[in-house]
Amino acid sequence: MVSATGSRATRRLGVLTAVMVAALGVPSATAAEPAGELLPVNGFDPLVRLSPGDTGSSVEVLQQGLIDAGFYRRPVDGIYGSETEMAVLAFHKYVGLERTTSWNGLDWIRLRLLPDPRIPNRHDEPDRVEVDIGRQLIFIIRDHEIAGVLHTSTGGAYTYFSERNGTYVRAGTPRGDYSLRWRQYGWVCDRTTGWCVYKYWAFSDFYGIHGYLDVPSFPASHGCVRINTWDADWLDDRLFVGMPVHIWDELPEIAPPPPPPHQPDDAGAVAV
Repeated sequence: MVSATGSRATRRLGVLTAVMVAALGVPSATAAEPAGELLPVNGFDPLVRLSPGDTGSSVEVLQQGLIDAGFYRRPVDGIYGSETEMAVLAFHKYVGLERTTSWNGLDWIRLRLLPDPRIPNRHDEPDRVEVDIGRQLIFIIRDHEIAGVLHTSTGGAYTYFSERNGTYVRAGTPRGDYSLRWRQYGWVCDRTTGWCVYKYWAFSDFYGIHGYLDVPSFPASHGCVRINTWDADWLDDRLFVGMPVHIWDELPEIAPPPPPPHQPDDAGAVAV
């Protein structure tokens, strides 16, 4: 779990220490093409390089480390499948690396030394959704803690023909402050366009957060906030109607919380 309080949200590094001690000492994963190792770096043991399709104990340790950091929400099964790929992609977007789904040897160190998440401290909103358009990430905040960091794909900024409007429109996700208005369960298909979305959460008249089969590493939607279907399942118990949603390109400046009121001392005088 990650704290989302303070002047900026701060990352608790201690939670990963035990995981990383194990990670840096495990053997290479078993796969058709064995995962490679790098030489020791500044006292670290050889760092295992992993790729989609790998299996074994190294993948299990990676999955557990990604769970502890908030990027992975699936079983620890030792299989480097699509769910693990998307968690690694979210991690790479988080730290500003190339948006790939392979785990580099130095990523173990980056995971252990995970930087500030760079999200605003909204002291009066313990539960909220932060959509970082620039990094294409969603932060789910519950009780001032980051419960999860999700890979997303938002509006692609391209022009397409809208069957509903009968004209060409530009794909884009609206920026600003919203709240979740209503939700839908399961798959729902639009009768006009034929588009099908999964577990839709509306934050405006036309846009929402929803699961989708295609969630690439870049902005590609018509304007909604796409997520993987398994992440849409995970959100069932973590979103609620009325929950604030904030969508931004760059880290917004938030006014600090007001100072606490003066408290009377034991003699009844006001402490200053």
